[in-house]
Amino acid sequence: MKIERSLRELEVLALELQPPIILESTRCVADVIEAMRRHDLGYALLETAGRLAGIITERDVFLSVLGNDSILGESVARHMTVDPARVYARDPVWRVISMMHTGGFRQVPVVDDEDRILACIRHKDIAGYLVSRYAAHILNLPPDPEQVASAPEGG
Repeated sequence: MKIERSLRELEVLALELQPPIILESTRCVADVIEAMRRHDLGYALLETAGRLAGIITERDVFLSVLGNDSILGESVARHMTVDPARVYARDPVWRVISMMHTGGFRQVPVVDDEDRILACIRHKDIAGYLVSRYAAHILNLPPDPEQVASAPEGG
């Protein structure tokens, strides 16, 4: 299939990705949440000494911070996902899709060989690429891809 082959060959950084939020892991939770809100992103990448240290997502905020104001002044390092799954700049988009599917992720950090943050790929980025590149194919799929019409519609 043309779409699958494209996703197996296309490198992660070939997609148009928004600049990620990158903050020091020593920042307090309230500062990180405010940065996420200001940038209208559902995650923040945290670094220590210029290397990926963790990620905090809107899901993390919802599950552990909401309703617990005492956490807001604490270091985000206590509440982030430490050493998160990541991909490398030359990895194919297909690898990201597989990781997102098996791990239940909506965003995956992109790093270089020394674990420096380059970007963050979101499920929205992949969907946007597919719709822009394969709009005619995707938008014309029947609800059941195996479905074959026995007669033309409308007549």
